[in-house]
Amino acid sequence: MKSDRTWTWRFMLALAWAGLWLPAASAQEAEAPARQHWSFAGPFGTYDQAQLQRGFKIYREVCSNCHSLKLIAFRNLADPGGPSFTESQATTIAESYQITDGPNDQGQMFQRAGRLADYFPPPFPNDQAARAALGGALPPDMSDLA
Repeated sequence: MKSDRTWTWRFMLALAWAGLWLPAASAQEAEAPARQHWSFAGPFGTYDQAQLQRGFKIYREVCSNCHSLKLIAFRNLADPGGPSFTESQATTIAESYQITDGPNDQGQMFQRAGRLADYFPPPFPNDQAARAALGGALPPDMSDLA
């Protein structure tokens, strides 16, 4: 009989030590995290232009190796509400890309410098090539994420 009580006390002490038997704090006692205010919150919020430009730089240097921006044209870089590059900056960015165009008079596709009206070229020629290069996974198009 004494061994049963000893076992019971030992079990309760082990539960208390593990934090499983102690009563939990009520929801009212727990403090809510501090509410944060974001510049882009609400229907009339605005984005930080420098942050958007840094985000584009990160996309260009890192993400563009796998992810596409199929729905974004180079001219969108100069749109209000976006990264707000100047038109000359957006033109310079566009010209740094090679765009497949054509066919020419001989029926051949050719490469040319990008223009503001062009869309960002995908990193892979098609979805099958992307899956083959990335072990069967198709990376999402980054223009669909927002």
